[in-house]
Amino acid sequence: MNNIYSLYQARKPQVLRQLLVSSPLLVWVQRGQKRIITENSDYRCHQGECLVLPAPYQFGVENMPLAQGPYSAHCIVVPEAWTIRFLQQYGSQLPSHHQQHPVFSPSDTLSQQLENFIHLIKTAEISELAMTRAEHAWQQALLTMAFEHVGQTLYTHPENSLANTIRTLIQADLGHSWQLEQLAKNLNMSESTLRRKLHKEHTSFTQILHDMRMSYAAHLLMTSADNIQQIALNIGYSSPSKFASRFEKQFGTTPSELRKTR
Repeated sequence: MNNIYSLYQARKPQVLRQLLVSSPLLVWVQRGQKRIITENSDYRCHQGECLVLPAPYQFGVENMPLAQGPYSAHCIVVPEAWTIRFLQQYGSQLPSHHQQHPVFSPSDTLSQQLENFIHLIKTAEISELAMTRAEHAWQQALLTMAFEHVGQTLYTHPENSLANTIRTLIQADLGHSWQLEQLAKNLNMSESTLRRKLHKEHTSFTQILHDMRMSYAAHLLMTSADNIQQIALNIGYSSPSKFASRFEKQFGTTPSELRKTR
């Protein structure tokens, strides 16, 4: 369940460029301000507000603490299977798709439901029954969001693309020594066909793997107690110096500099 919920905290400003989310997520800012920047948008999420992001989504981020205390935010990333089951059960009852602003203020009802869900995730034992209980709590929150016409990104069908399929495979084991040849075999296609199809989707196997590994490393640096060397190994880098160099090139800050903001 640790991959579903995370608490982000920062005593100093955190600034990262080219961060990637590969699953839709909800961020609920408790203190401070979150800013999301892309070529076409600039969103600010203030204390008490929620932000939802689709996937895949690449952006720059600023987490800004206040003078009264550190930045703090809940982050929820639910399994794709939960979304699919929710849509199978309630899809016909959901409001028709329309553009929604990604930032919104949760109602009292939704706030209580999110707090209940977070409590279940944080305290539940790892068991099938606990997961089912948490999933039902999340469904309650989604139904409220649908009724209040917010957070639609969280209850839309996952993107059907080859790149998304590959992200799902890689996400299961980021530290694995992934190779194009092996991936092509898993997908029952030739390497050349895989390259060509990904090119049509304006990406590549190398880019997908790199973005996912770096973004997960940033997540671990901001939420876990793992040391930098262990994080490098967790995402498939045997050389901490090579990892640090690629991390800085991706985000504009080093792993050690990011860790010091907590």
